[in-house]
Amino acid sequence: MIMSILSSLIVAAILTSCGGDNATNKLVKELNSSYTNDGKEVELVGYIAIVSGRAGGTSVNNGKITVGLTNSNWQQKQDAFAQAKINFGKDSNSLWLPEKFLLSDVEIYDSKGQKHDVNTKLAIKGIVHYTNKDWENALKQEQEGKKDMFSNNPAFQKMREKSLNEDKAAAKAREKKTGDPNNYSFEISVNEISVAK
Repeated sequence: MIMSILSSLIVAAILTSCGGDNATNKLVKELNSSYTNDGKEVELVGYIAIVSGRAGGTSVNNGKITVGLTNSNWQQKQDAFAQAKINFGKDSNSLWLPEKFLLSDVEIYDSKGQKHDVNTKLAIKGIVHYTNKDWENALKQEQEGKKDMFSNNPAFQKMREKSLNEDKAAAKAREKKTGDPNNYSFEISVNEISVAK
């Protein structure tokens, strides 16, 4: 009986420790259900998740690296509750890694320029950007206003039409499942990194 109670307490402690920061969990739920925070600064607490191997497998564009944020330091990027873009380099509020790397090679620099690793629980402040907000209008404007080498190519026009139809079908499926057709996929453009308290 006592062993059973002790086992239950240990399991509860493990689940609580891996469950993440309550304020972050509440905010992530809000971020995934409305556009209220679009363009606003938010703070999320968690661990940076990045796939080890080659930097080419990790997205680095325009001086930014895309990473996941998770509730644990087990490095399961697929379990990320958010996607974040962080400055790439060794300056304050940035992340650096060599072309070929292990997770132990990843260097995260906070707002004071102090170096941390992927096992450090961090507070990440940044601006929310919904990646699929107004996708249908953006696609129509692109098709109407932009003429490129694909504009007169029937095969590419067919691919674009198929993509639009797939997006509409996905919106209908979301609406049927949740009552809301919107896609709340978002990313955080990181402004500040600090060690979580």
